[in-house]
Amino acid sequence: MGKNDVASSIIFLKPAEYFHGVVAGAISSLNVVASEHAQSYLVNLLSHFMVADNFFPTNADGKPASTLTEQLGIALEESRPEQRALRLRQLGDFSLYVAGFFTDSLSRKLVDVDYYIGMGGAAYENVARLEEKRARAVLFEELGGKFSQFVDVLAQVSEETGFQPDNSQDLLRIYDLWAKTGSERLARQLAKAGIVPQSVKEKGEEDA
Repeated sequence: MGKNDVASSIIFLKPAEYFHGVVAGAISSLNVVASEHAQSYLVNLLSHFMVADNFFPTNADGKPASTLTEQLGIALEESRPEQRALRLRQLGDFSLYVAGFFTDSLSRKLVDVDYYIGMGGAAYENVARLEEKRARAVLFEELGGKFSQFVDVLAQVSEETGFQPDNSQDLLRIYDLWAKTGSERLARQLAKAGIVPQSVKEKGEEDA
């Protein structure tokens, strides 16, 4: 099976089942020490970001908050600890996914991958401090403390599966065009980038 076949085959699998195998393989090959909870978190994160509508967290008006600074500002405006923790977790998730899957693209921009690693790691560490449940606090301490290692894990997943989107804005434009046209060609492009349009995902789950 070729690389593109591997990427597109995710359409016919439940995302969590697919990503469980590739995440475990990447962690093993990179000799990263990760708890089962952290591995499960990475699997769920990848499944979440497969849907383009989940890519950017939204602000109070429901509009995408596309920069880390904007996302941090939204988090700091939250007065309730649980809402601040949620916003910081979203910032950490976004930073981790982008740093892992868009490493090559970030290297060509003024804001490089180190910025995402710093922001994302700090966000998770602050979530840990805000968490009341000890088990979740330990999880986010691990995610924050090993953030750069988990970036490498996602980058490995990206390389091995062929999910290497060049630019997030290009992906969103492709998604918007697919939503208007229902083009199978565009759906395949999204699938290769690790994003399965909703109707395609539903079809895969029905066929599974």
